Amino acid sequence: MNPPDHLYIEHDPELPTYQDSQNALRVERSSASLPTKHESALYDSANRKWLILRTNTRPRRNPESLPVFREGDIISGEIEADLNKDKTMKSISISVIGGTTLVGEDEFVILKETQILWTREGRGSKLVGRHVWPFRFTLPKQVQVKKCGTGKHNLPPTFAENGRTVYIDYRLLVDIKRGDFLKLDKTLVTTFGYEIDSVSEPLSELRQLAYTEEIPLFGPGEDPYGWKVFPAFMVKGTLSGKAVEVEITLAISNPTTYAIGYPIPLRISLTSKDAQALEELAKPTAIGLELVRSMASGVDAFDDNSFGKADNHFFDSEGFAFWWSTPQADPDPNQAAPNTRELRGELDVPRKIKPTFLFPRCSVRYTLELLPLSAPGWVNKSDTQNPLLSEKVTIVSRQAPGMNVRSDAPPGYDRSQAVNYLQSMGLLENGNQRFVNRRR
Repeated sequence: MNPPDHLYIEHDPELPTYQDSQNALRVERSSASLPTKHESALYDSANRKWLILRTNTRPRRNPESLPVFREGDIISGEIEADLNKDKTMKSISISVIGGTTLVGEDEFVILKETQILWTREGRGSKLVGRHVWPFRFTLPKQVQVKKCGTGKHNLPPTFAENGRTVYIDYRLLVDIKRGDFLKLDKTLVTTFGYEIDSVSEPLSELRQLAYTEEIPLFGPGEDPYGWKVFPAFMVKGTLSGKAVEVEITLAISNPTTYAIGYPIPLRISLTSKDAQALEELAKPTAIGLELVRSMASGVDAFDDNSFGKADNHFFDSEGFAFWWSTPQADPDPNQAAPNTRELRGELDVPRKIKPTFLFPRCSVRYTLELLPLSAPGWVNKSDTQNPLLSEKVTIVSRQAPGMNVRSDAPPGYDRSQAVNYLQSMGLLENGNQRFVNRRR
């Protein structure tokens, strides 16, 4: 069913290309880079293929999976009709269509481009035998979203998750018009996956040097451009009934754009006059740092001012950091400064997640959230329903070329501290590593 006219959005071929620093990193693609073939067909009453859609696609783990394309790809292939008897035809066309669907509403079309492959004008209305028509579409980087008042936007990726209120879907549709009211029109539809191509920002020179030379990463004091250091803040609580104050300073890798499948370097320091408190709280299992995804749907999904509304936002945990202690220097007996412990850490960005994208009908954002401390005998005096610190970050689909990002963890280091942290907080449910999401 076609959407109502007031929801129709047509791609403007005169739109400028996406202008930002990432353009220089992208390589022009062509159908030659999509060597895998995908085929779908319509069958007649004798179980014979009479209409076939062949599409060039990116390689997939399962050859039976649907076609997959990325931003800037050329969708190409051919339509084959094998007609064993004369058929009256009016036209044959193929369209590439993309749309968002909110549960309970009609599809909102965000992309539609059509090519007429055959029309009866000047040819007669009968077709018989085998016919092949090639087709070729270049996926646009941006579309003009009408009736939303928000202008031009990059195409969002395919999005389909159980239990969500919005879906983003792309498909190729072959449409055969019979031109005879006694005969039904025929359509052949193939859904395909669309992936956006976003790239991380370049790292600091010292960070690149450390990765290239395979040496430990330079810390915030040595490499200030490679870290975002947050202002120190105080946490209050009791440890075995004794009042304790702990000052916390967190540093995360800078720039705060992180590629899927790569680690996010972290640093955290805890300072307290209470040596026993440091022994208990400056442990990997006492510190929780979480990557949280926010998925917004509805007409205000693109608006950051609406971020966190309970009626159209869903929050999901996408992973936790793991930590390891660093050797402590011998204390200076002439210095009266309180004790400090530092831990290094990493958070592995899962390969399965979607990169950050903002679109008027559906947006996905990410934050890094430092959670309340947890240790045996420790009782927080501050708010335990919200994170100690929250920072918006951008997740991108790939690492910038030449950035040899790797893990900085000690060889063979156990990455299971997140499980221990959740156990200590009492937040494991049925044995699964799932943090009970807080409603903002």
